Amino acid sequence: MQNWKSRPAEFRRLWSYSVGFYGVWVGHIGRRMGLFEKISKNSLSPDQLASATGLDRSAVRAWCSAAKSLGFVKQRGGKLAMTGRMKEILLDPSSPQYLGGQFSYLAGRSLGYGGMDELFKSGKTKDMSSSFDAIEQATDWDHYAFLSAVKSNKHLHSLLSEGCRFLDVGCGTGTLIEKLCSAYPHSKFVGVEPSPVAVGKAARMAAGKPVRILKQSGESMDFDEEFDMVYLGESLYAAADKQKVLANCFNALNKTGTIAVVEGLLSDSGTSMEDQLIMGMQIDFALQGHRFLTKKEIRTLLKDAGFSKIRFQNFGGSLFLVTARK
Repeated sequence: MQNWKSRPAEFRRLWSYSVGFYGVWVGHIGRRMGLFEKISKNSLSPDQLASATGLDRSAVRAWCSAAKSLGFVKQRGGKLAMTGRMKEILLDPSSPQYLGGQFSYLAGRSLGYGGMDELFKSGKTKDMSSSFDAIEQATDWDHYAFLSAVKSNKHLHSLLSEGCRFLDVGCGTGTLIEKLCSAYPHSKFVGVEPSPVAVGKAARMAAGKPVRILKQSGESMDFDEEFDMVYLGESLYAAADKQKVLANCFNALNKTGTIAVVEGLLSDSGTSMEDQLIMGMQIDFALQGHRFLTKKEIRTLLKDAGFSKIRFQNFGGSLFLVTARK
């Protein structure tokens, strides 16, 4: 049997991808089943963890063994515990180190990857817009990153603090609007979303808040200088007519309005560790019938729609905040 260290570097790298697949699922299950939450509060043995969560004892034992081996948890005296850093990474979506939601997104999306055969054989795509649970898990970090960027931007923070009219195009289930309502109670919000399922969830969130949720697409919007800020959070890539959406956003803004776009953008090189996730996720987007944009493409789209003063802020992991003025 060949010694591990004597194996080629290429073999060891590809082996790590197989381990990473199981790491994603161990991380997702730990969050979804409340296992990390219980361990984060008290050190527990596998059997105590099963009792505390009410989950199957054999399954929990298998998870504990995997979670320990993969470095999610530590074991001391037969009991499992989590470090402060690991709690932050897995359980705190407001932290810039947060990865828990990404694990749940990848696990949730992979459930639909049975359609890959048809994609490659016939080009048939699969509508995955109904997997809002996975999307919410991933975009939670995006929202906190956006909120942090807003608070550090004097113009945007003042605008929202004093009270502005804010349009969220492709608002999904309204999770960003809910956070903004809490942080900026003097502002008013409108969310536009084509999915009836997402609109239903967003409408329930909006009850009793200064929020309107409209079932329509970005292409069909017909606002006329009604808003101070327009936001598109990982929704522009999915638009069938991106230029029409941005033209409608331009018309929706008042004469000094700001557009903010949060998107994963492809790198020119795609060779760094940060780029690897988005480069791999291209097959996910291809299955949906979409693709990531580049910085050059999004800059051209904004210019053609009439926007100026285009700025890029890298949130990390190939996720960018792009702002521009009318």
